[in-house]
Amino acid sequence: FLIIFLCQCAPLSKELTQNDENIPVVFTYIDNHAQKVCIAGSFNQWSFRSHCMNRDKDTWTLRLSLPPGRYPYLFLIDDRISKLDPGAALTEESGFGTQNSIIVVE
Repeated sequence: FLIIFLCQCAPLSKELTQNDENIPVVFTYIDNHAQKVCIAGSFNQWSFRSHCMNRDKDTWTLRLSLPPGRYPYLFLIDDRISKLDPGAALTEESGFGTQNSIIVVE
């Protein structure tokens, strides 16, 4: 089991990690060609630098602890390509002519 930590990633904010009402969530993305995968959404003010995923072979994962709510998000691959989460059951119009993946945390 190998975890690679990407050096440009900031630590999780205190609000996302130390609230008793938060619920553990695991984001997963599969891509054997990507060199870096980060996630941005309403839960991190759409920052593509603050939540980068950990790689194990071709599987990228990130564990977060989020308060209950509905969150739009996207993956950023290699700092240049925005992608929807292929595993997301929900998507919605972003307001900018594109779609966002949606996760509902309950």
